Formats: sequence, structure tokens, C-alpha cells
Amino acid sequence: MNEELKIKFWGVRGSYPAPGAETVKYGGNTSCVEINAGGRTIILDAGTGIIPLGRELARRAIQEKRGLNLLLLFSHLHHDHTQGFPFFTPAYFPNTRLHIFGPGGTPETLKHVLEHNQTAETFPLSLRDMSAAKTIESVRESQVIVWDEENVRVVESGSGLSPDAVVIRIHKSHAHPGGVFVYRITWRGRSVVYATDTEGYVGVDRRLAAFARNADVLIHDAQYCEEHYRGQLAGFPSTQGFGHSTAAMACEVAASAATGELVLFHHDPAYADSFVAAQEAAAQKLFPKSRAAHEGMEIKLPLTPIPLSMEGERRMDVKYVKND
Repeated sequence: MNEELKIKFWGVRGSYPAPGAETVKYGGNTSCVEINAGGRTIILDAGTGIIPLGRELARRAIQEKRGLNLLLLFSHLHHDHTQGFPFFTPAYFPNTRLHIFGPGGTPETLKHVLEHNQTAETFPLSLRDMSAAKTIESVRESQVIVWDEENVRVVESGSGLSPDAVVIRIHKSHAHPGGVFVYRITWRGRSVVYATDTEGYVGVDRRLAAFARNADVLIHDAQYCEEHYRGQLAGFPSTQGFGHSTAAMACEVAASAATGELVLFHHDPAYADSFVAAQEAAAQKLFPKSRAAHEGMEIKLPLTPIPLSMEGERRMDVKYVKND
């Protein structure tokens, strides 16, 4: 078994894809993050970044002569987080097992949205044409998603689980229009929190900070610079209330939650690479262990047993793999 928890970024933009010469460094695909926990693949959101991820997963499956067992989690169902799903190659393989969870008013809400996105009027292939074995279900904040020896399941409590189980807890944030799920993925003592499409509160979002407490990595929305957010950036409107944060807001949450690392995410599609780099530099002055996500970036968290008394020191062995 691979003795590390690995994070890889496949899409880091918000709102809409942004290809072009000025977005080469950080990438132009919309939200998609891959987490590998001991060979188990968890995918966070299905923006256009899921398209190259799908090709890579298909290549791995063919090379290793095996089917795929995948877990896809939607933070919410806005188009920039779902638009890549119809082009996700593994979903068309009959030997793929695809577990899909996300928010919704009823257990069927998520399935209905994905079906609507692929009706004849909007897309040539329906959800039914995706021949993978699919489980699609809307879940609640109170539920826990578990991936253990018994495969993927949803339970009402995260107690009494196998020590090797991947445990995913949910926090529902109302700091984005329509609400959004924040996920905390924990495996063998390591935790990653994925908090995209959330807007900072005055005095910090205390519920989010508590949910992210002591996470090794916090992936947090940082779409806007301060001037843009306040309507002081020439050519841009104020974005207060749009449901997205500034880098400073992300830093406040990371500091309050005492997280090991902060990854700035969901970059505005209008921002050139130089602008995102400036965001990163500003964040590092507020929370030194910050960096801006870019496509291909990997973070590896080694699974080293650490005494509880060393909890504050264990984050120092985080490895970064830069894939420019």
C-alpha cells in the first residue's frame, strides 16, 4: 500500500475556463482535485479539470489491466463544478464503478441535475449512455462517507470504523448562493479540507474554522483580490455577496483553524498568472505556509505515526512536488 496521502490539482479556476497565454502557469481549467489515499481515488468536483484527469485514469486502468473504482464528490451544482462531467472518459467504461455524492434537497436531487445537464437539448449523450456502474445520491451534512474494506458507503456516524478507512465529513456552508458542501477527508491521521466557493465573514467564519481545525492542508477559495472584492479595481464590479473569498479571508480561516498549509484555489478567470502570483505573495505575508494552486501541483502527506504531544510539529514533513 502507498504510505502517503496525495493531492493533485487538475483544475484551479473559478466561474469559467480561462485558456490562453496569460494563464499557462496556473492553468485555465475549472475546479477539480484528485486525492489518492492508499490507491483509493477521490475526486473533488467535476469542472473541466476532470477531463484530463479522466484521460489519465483511463490510461492507468489500461496499463494496469483493471477496472476503476472512483469516488466523486460535488461541492455544489453550479455549472463550473459540473461542466466537465459529460466528458469524463472513465464514466463510459462498463468496468468502472463510480460513486457520486453531493448536496441536494432530496436523495435524488444530484441525479436529476446531472440528468438535466445531459438532456437531448443540451448534450448529445445522456447520463444513461455513460455505461459505468453508477451510484448517485445526494447526502446530508450530518452523514459521513466512508471508504473501507466494504467499499464506499454512507453512514450516520463515523465511529467504530476500520483504522484504514477513508472518512469524509461534511460541513454545509451558506456563504455561497444556494449553499455549498465543504469536505474534510481523513485517512490514517492526515486530513485535507476542501472549502471552495465560500465567502469570508467579519471576524472569520467560526463554523468553518472549527471544521478545519488542525487539518494538514486547507484548500480554500481565494477568487478575488481585495480591490476587486470592494469594487475598487478598474473595470471590475464589487463582488461582495457573490460567495467567494479574498486571499486575506482564506488566510484568516487558516490561521484561526491552525492548519498546516493553505492552498489558494478557484482563481478568478480574468486574472493573469502575474495577478495570481501577486495574490500568493500577499497571502504569504499573512499566513507564511500559503501557496496558490496550479494545474499539476502535487502535495504528498507521508503517513508517519506521530505522538499526540507532537501534533503541532507533524505538519513540517509535508512534501511538495512541483510539476511545472
